[in-house]
Amino acid sequence: MDYDSLLELVSTRRSIRKFKTDPIPDEYVDKIIEVARWAPSGANSQPWEFIVIKKQELREKILELIKEQDVLSHKMEVVRPPEMRFHWAPSGYVRAPVFIILCGDVRTKDAYPVYTTLTRGNSHFTSGLASAFLYMSMATATLGLAGQWVSVIASPYVQTMAKDILGVPAELEMYDMLALGYPDTQPRPRQVRPREDMVHYDGYDMTRYRSDEQINQAIASLRHSRVSGES
Repeated sequence: MDYDSLLELVSTRRSIRKFKTDPIPDEYVDKIIEVARWAPSGANSQPWEFIVIKKQELREKILELIKEQDVLSHKMEVVRPPEMRFHWAPSGYVRAPVFIILCGDVRTKDAYPVYTTLTRGNSHFTSGLASAFLYMSMATATLGLAGQWVSVIASPYVQTMAKDILGVPAELEMYDMLALGYPDTQPRPRQVRPREDMVHYDGYDMTRYRSDEQINQAIASLRHSRVSGES
């Protein structure tokens, strides 16, 4: 792949929140996981495990747990100023025919040097899983599929209950879930910060430092674009 093709891929890839119910070939799921298992990780520890969920009854059980968690999440959000509140889009991924839950085995942290384990072991562990999830997302886009990043799977409540339902060992932690299917919507372009506002040469350029007010305005703008369907 050349640079222009890569840039086109990353700039057009989007989280999709509305899916068709059409089944996905097993070959596509295999290809997504094949790409993800080549992701970089600390000390090449490869902490990942992939749980592919295709049975409708299991997907429905997981969705019910997420709905229960969402009730509390919505209640928590109202304590913020209105312009800063996060607005959830309708859970269109309920129709996605496949869920892939990415888990990490905490025992693989022993692969790091002792100093690294004691100082940055958790962040290295998370970085490796984040890389694998990114690879999954990119592979999904190349296959013409839609994917939604469902992070609530890692919340204490949802994870505890989902691990019990799926028989996941205690040593594994759920990182994130990819809802997978064919898109049933065409999202608008993403709102992305200008490159010149975030790049610094030979040190930090304080003229580009954003004040607290600017950060809050940027977040409020993102909130507005999400509500209006622009993100």
